[in-house]
Order: sequence, then C-alpha cells, then structure tokens
Amino acid sequence: MRSAWLLSALLVPALLFSQSSALVQGRVVERTEDGQIRPVVGASIYWLGTRVGTVADTVGRFQLAFPDRGGRLIVSNVGYRADTLTISEPRVLRVTLVAEASEVEGVNVVGQRAPSFIEYRAATNTVVMTEKELFKAACCNLSESFETNPSVDVSFTDAVTGTRQIEMLGLAGTYSQITLENMPAVRGLASNVGLTYIPGSWIDNIQVSKGVGSVANGYESITGQINVEYRKPWNEAEQRVYLTMFGTDDQRFELNGNLRTSLGEHLSSLTMVNMDTRRVSMDRNGDRFLDAPIGTAAHVLQRLTLHDYDGLEAQVLVQYTSDEKRNGTMHGIDMDHLALGADPMQYRYRMKGHQLRITGKTGYVFADEGRSIGLQWSYADHRTSTTLQHREYAGRERTGYLNLLYDAEIEPGVHRLRGGVSLLVDDYDERVFGVDEARIERVPGAFLEYTFSSGEDLSIVAGLRGDRHNLFGSFVTPRLHVRYAPDINWTLRLSAGRGQRTANIYAENLALFASSRTPVLEGFASGLAYQREAGWNVGLSATRYVTVNGREGTIVIDLHRTTFDDQLVVNLDRDARTVVFQPLTGSSFSNSAQAEMNIQPWERLEVRTAYRYLDVRQTVDGRLRDRPYVAKHRAFVNLAYATQPDDDGSGRMAFDLTVSWFGSKRLPETSTSPLPYRRPSSSPSFFQVNGQVTRTLMANLDLYVGVENLFDFRQSDPIISATDPSNVYFDSSIIWGPVQGRMIYGGVRWRM
Repeated sequence: MRSAWLLSALLVPALLFSQSSALVQGRVVERTEDGQIRPVVGASIYWLGTRVGTVADTVGRFQLAFPDRGGRLIVSNVGYRADTLTISEPRVLRVTLVAEASEVEGVNVVGQRAPSFIEYRAATNTVVMTEKELFKAACCNLSESFETNPSVDVSFTDAVTGTRQIEMLGLAGTYSQITLENMPAVRGLASNVGLTYIPGSWIDNIQVSKGVGSVANGYESITGQINVEYRKPWNEAEQRVYLTMFGTDDQRFELNGNLRTSLGEHLSSLTMVNMDTRRVSMDRNGDRFLDAPIGTAAHVLQRLTLHDYDGLEAQVLVQYTSDEKRNGTMHGIDMDHLALGADPMQYRYRMKGHQLRITGKTGYVFADEGRSIGLQWSYADHRTSTTLQHREYAGRERTGYLNLLYDAEIEPGVHRLRGGVSLLVDDYDERVFGVDEARIERVPGAFLEYTFSSGEDLSIVAGLRGDRHNLFGSFVTPRLHVRYAPDINWTLRLSAGRGQRTANIYAENLALFASSRTPVLEGFASGLAYQREAGWNVGLSATRYVTVNGREGTIVIDLHRTTFDDQLVVNLDRDARTVVFQPLTGSSFSNSAQAEMNIQPWERLEVRTAYRYLDVRQTVDGRLRDRPYVAKHRAFVNLAYATQPDDDGSGRMAFDLTVSWFGSKRLPETSTSPLPYRRPSSSPSFFQVNGQVTRTLMANLDLYVGVENLFDFRQSDPIISATDPSNVYFDSSIIWGPVQGRMIYGGVRWRM
C-alpha cells in the first residue's frame, strides 16, 4: 500500500505543464567517416551579435528562445566548420557540422571528436566517454566500462561472489554519486551489484566528474559523479534496430536487442532487452572453487518520449532486472544446508536480485527568454537475497525521489540562477544473519545555484543546499566550481564542497562475509546497520591544449584532497578472524595527483598516457595507516589506431591496446594467524594488458575479437584455506589482483 501510494504520487506531476512558446530547437550532428550520424556534444549555438546562446546536450539537442525579429544563428564547435543560418520564424532544425579539413601539400588533414574529451566550457572537471570509447573494450555492463579510463579503477572484491567495485581518488565507488540521466541510481542496497544492472549496449555516453557535483543533483557525491546517459528514442543517430552478441572462451554469452520506434510526430519509443548468462563451471587454477560465478541476468527497458516543439517535453522510463548467480566448490555449489552440514569441505554461494525502476522527467521552456521549469521523479524497488555457506542476508529497499527545478537567466549569457526543492525517501527492510533490521530515511531539501559567465574566460558556479534528515538532523551542503581560461591554450578549474551519504554496513560489505570472519560492531547503538559518512573535497586541475603534427591534444594535471568528518571504518587488521565496523575516531583522508596526456602523433593514431599517485590513510584502532588495497602508484597507456574505411563505410580496421601497471598495495594484517594462513603485508606490483581488433564488414556491421589479461597474470592462492572452508581462517576477500586468467572474447554489433 505504501509503495502504491508513493508511485501514484510520483506519476501525477507529469501532467502539470502545457503552454506554448516561441523556440528554435533541434539537433547538431556530424556524418562520420563510415557514414553514420553522430551527435556533436557541446556544440555552441548563439544568436549573432548577442550574448544569448546555449550548448548542445549529450545527444546534440538544443533549445533557444526565438527573438521577435529572428536573426542569424551561429553553430560551432572545436574541430568543425562553423555554420550560420538565417532564421525568420520558430522552427525545428537539424544542423550537420563538417569536420575541419584542409589540403597541405597534398595531405588531407581532418579534425574529429576524440572518443573521450573534456567538456571545454564546463566549470566541472568532466570527461565524456562516448560510444566510440566504450567500443574499445569488452563493455558488457557499467562495471566493465572503465578499462580505458585512467581515473576510475575496477577490481573484484573477493574470489567467490564475482562482485566488481570501482574506485575514484583512491576511495570506494560508494563515495562517488552514480546517476542515471542525473537521477540517483547505484546506491543503497544496490551499491554492490547496481553497476552490473546497467548493460553496456544501452549506454550512449558516460560523464565522469572528479570532485563534488552540482547541488541540483543532491548531496551524496564526495569524490566525484558518474552520470550514465542511456540511448535516446529521438536520436536520429540511432538506427531503428541495434543487435549485439558477445561470447568468451569461458562460455559467458550475452545477447542484446534495441528497437527504436516513432509513434507519431511528437512521440517516440525505445525498447531494449539484454540477457547475460554463464552456465559452465570451470576451475582452471585447481583450488576446487569455480573461477567465476555461473548464472543468468535479464534486463528489460521501455522508454517513451514526448516532444511537442512548443517548449514541453516529457519522458517515462521503466526498467526491470532479474539476476541469479551461484558459486562455490565444484561439488558444493548445488548442495543444500543439510548436505553442506554433512560435508564441511564444500562451500556454496547463491544470490538472487530483482530491481524495478521507473523514472520520469517533465520540462517546459517559457516563451520569454531564458526561463524553464522541470520535474524529475523516480521510484525503485530493489530486492536481494544472498547465501554465503550458512550465512544468509536478505534486503529490500524502496526509494522515491522528487526533484523540482527552476532555471532563469538574470542577464543572458552572464548571470543565471537555478533553484528547487527535492524529496528523497528510502524504505529499508533487511534480515542480517537471522536478525531483522528496518528503517525509513526521509530527506526533504532545497537548493540554490548561481552561475556567472564572462565570455569564454571565466565561469563560476556557486551552490548551496539545505536538507533535513529524519535520522541525522539538518545539514548544509556548500559547493563551488570555478573555471578560468587565461588564453586559448590553458584552462584552470577549481572545485570545493561537502558531501554526505548513508553507509549500509552489511549490504556494502557482503564480500567480506565470503570468509569465516565474525562481524563485530563497536561504537554503535545495538543493532544499528547504518552509519552517516560526511566529507569535504577540494580539487584543482590544469588543462593545456597542445598541437602535435597539426592535431589537437591535451595535457591534464589534477590534484584532489578528500577529508572525512564522519566515516565508517572497516577494520580488517585487528584480527584475521574478525571484521570490526566502527565509527571514525581520528583523521581520514585521500590525496590524489594525476597527470594525463591525450595526443595524436600521427594520423589515425590516438595515444593516452597517465600516471597517478595516491596517499590514502585512515585512523584504525588509534593508528593512522594506509588504507588497504590501494596502489600508491599507477601508470596507464592506451593506443588506438584505425584504418581509412572504404567509400561505402566498410573495410575499416580498428586496433586498441591498453597497458596498466599497478604498484604495491598494503594488505590486511594476517601476522597473528598460523603460518599456513598468513599472507604478505603488501602485494607485488603487476602489469595487465588488454587488446582488441575490430573489423567493419559493412557500414553498420562490426565484428570484434579481443583478449583481457593477455599474459594470464593471476593472484596465486586467492582463497585462504580453500581446501577447508570450515576453518576459522578461511577467507576469500584478500584480493589485490586479477583472480581470473586470460579471457578471449568476440562479438558482433549490427545496426539496421
């Protein structure tokens, strides 16, 4: 009843806005070398002789108020020839920009958008990963989408569950706000599996921002924000049908189908279906445990979008996921409780998850210049159950979210205000190892954000939001972003602000219970299964635009410091037989420094290199120590080369190679364990090499083959006491490197 009432309340506001306005709107696109239409993200659109303008969004779409007498509209972007259009009446446009080209002594020089790029005019330090970037590697879901991004680390949490986690600035991905089209997505009880609930073939682009985000998106980002944009039904760059197939040598298979349909002049639809399965048990390292979980995941999405071209836009998205996984010893994986009790040498892991997500947006641009109002809403129902040998966990989280925004230009192109109110409700029901836990979190809030722009040189975004949490009380979230470009070759950015989140102690640390460790809660009220975490982040970045052999490149240096006022400490060092959860009673911080270079030294060859240093420490039992599993040093190289396609778009070959080096990591203390169950205090450094070759058979058909972990590097003996899971020192969670060996894969992408 409670869920039904909340869902009904969220659906009603979608009917609120309906007026008419005078607008020029449309999309900015380019025609690629293989004949496909692609959006030009971040293109500038403005009226000649005025300061009235806008920027194309992530699908190239724009809206601009129409002046009384019309005028000349300028459309431009770096690397493209500017286009000028004479507009005498409100209309819908499709502007096709042409990449800049010139003949220099018979050599044809062509400019084109890089697969990943920094949003030049954005005040935030944001990298946009386009579809072209995602195609460089086996991107089956969001957790596997960052192999070619040096700012985000991805690793397995343990050797049993197969759960992948991401890290930014040396801290767990839970400190990064992960949103789906700027609405909360991977959080709460879904934080440990939610990345796998976003199929890679559904993603149009990913925006990775370091540091705190906008106050309009909430208060939860501390180290950064990862925003995922799904494919859009109105995007003409999308073919009507998109099919993908993927398979690996360890018999994991994936099938995906997207169908885009026009339901009339103003209504469009997109249906996406994805299935991922692995059914064959394998134990290539001979430790009796499966190398990877087996199981099946199915994802279905339906979205509808309404454009009336008079300022009104509305969309609804419904997504459902069903996920089932199993792992353990080769003989124990299918055993029940009675059989496991009779044979303690066996082990089993089972997980079932179901998630329903319904989201919507309604927006209206007023007829008078520079004002708009929008409503974002979502409802999510996430259910999960996990069995780790004889330990059982079950949880359900129902989330409702409302965000009403009002945006107004005080002085066109100079001063802008954005404000609004929000409501976030989380209803938790958990059963943790036989004990029931339930709570409701209600967080109403309000925010105001001011933007100042001085041409291309200076942008300042200052935001403040206040929220009232029914469990933690009232709190204020200030945030500041500054962008300064002293000349066309340099861009400097500063970010600072506060973030806060709720840590779900058991749900976010389930991988630690793939062991014999006993959970201990210290400093909490009896039965408390959550903890407030709050911290500050300050960042500074410098981007230098360079030219190498006539081609634009970038060198980026960024520095970030994160400090925590409140934090959940996961103490793995006191005793190898326990995991102690306790509130922070000292200092905790992360210092991050990264240098990255993106250049094209020769035509069609893209080179990305990066080096990162991390100093991440936390007070544990009164001692300030390096945080475990964090590599202080990491180096990265990505090479991408593509041949010239034939005139019909076929015949193109693309080669991608990624080499990553990870320095030594501190490991949890095992020095008090008996000798056979001890591990070194730190891990060795190691390299990991991935490669892929793609062949375009025809304009819309790609065939690719690749390899991950080319040299088959694996962490030896990842499971302590693998021969006897009933041993008090059994532990599969001390993972510092790859637990799976070389993987060979192949796939097909076909647009029709």
